[in-house]
Amino acid sequence: MAASIRSNCIPAASIDSALVTALRDAPGTGKVHSVFDRAINIVAPWGQLVTLAARQLDDAPWTIRAEVRDWSGAGIQAGDPADFSTRAISFDSADSVVLLPGAREWFAKRIPLADITTAELGTGAAALGGLLETHGVRGGILEAPPVEGAAEANAKAPANAFDAGIAHGLRAGREALETAVRAGDSMAIGEAALQLLGLGSGLTPAGDDFLCGLALLAAQPGSRLGAARGALSAVVGQHPDRTTLLSWTTLREAVDGRARESLLELLSKLFRHRAEDPAGLVRHLRAPVDRALGIGHTSGTDILSGLLAGLRLEKELRGSM
Repeated sequence: MAASIRSNCIPAASIDSALVTALRDAPGTGKVHSVFDRAINIVAPWGQLVTLAARQLDDAPWTIRAEVRDWSGAGIQAGDPADFSTRAISFDSADSVVLLPGAREWFAKRIPLADITTAELGTGAAALGGLLETHGVRGGILEAPPVEGAAEANAKAPANAFDAGIAHGLRAGREALETAVRAGDSMAIGEAALQLLGLGSGLTPAGDDFLCGLALLAAQPGSRLGAARGALSAVVGQHPDRTTLLSWTTLREAVDGRARESLLELLSKLFRHRAEDPAGLVRHLRAPVDRALGIGHTSGTDILSGLLAGLRLEKELRGSM
């Protein structure tokens, strides 16, 4: 059925530049992986997970943002075939098509770190750490306070032995990873990363989200976390079945320095303010941190926790040289 006579033609607002190239090189038929109110995930003909996002979501790797508020009325279901071409993503089963001509091409920005001073790293880490402690969602990497009846409404202790075991594993894996990065021990970094990979619940487990934040910083030009990036890349590449397809895809992109626009914008804003004005930096970061914290339930908090660990490690490694 031609796109021009479909009953539901949806224009795309933006498209990842990498996806533009892939559509030109490998058109064909994919399969809908999962459907949510604001996102549809599709396994493309070349095996990559591609997301059709509602317009209010971020630009992101392998993502097309479409001019819809949600997908609830589109009639697209998991398992449906999806036809990929340079002009459209089409769903015969739902008589729907996402039209690509005219979509703005999105490029993941790089955040050069070579000229960032240790003072700026320290101020940025302190500002982000304070905002996370005050506004972060507890229950993943950010643990609930041990005091019974904690004041924060979003702070809850592990509900059972299983959750307590996950919390212990996240804490132990995070500490082992940070110790290994300080030592520059690639083998130990890989072992700790494998301990965290897939650990947690949901579509993007907390351990993966933490690794994502750390990997994103390590992948930026001029970072001193090269050993961590190399070891993380190897672990992710060798263990695709250790976690969900969505989480594995997100983590693999982070290792290449690609992530949601809101995370890249936050990272950029960390270093646009004078190190001598920490209070001003906190005010400057509040809005982008809030946007990042809105990712998933605890995912935004867990990603930012990994980014915070990366900032602290980056500062330590520079200070030791």
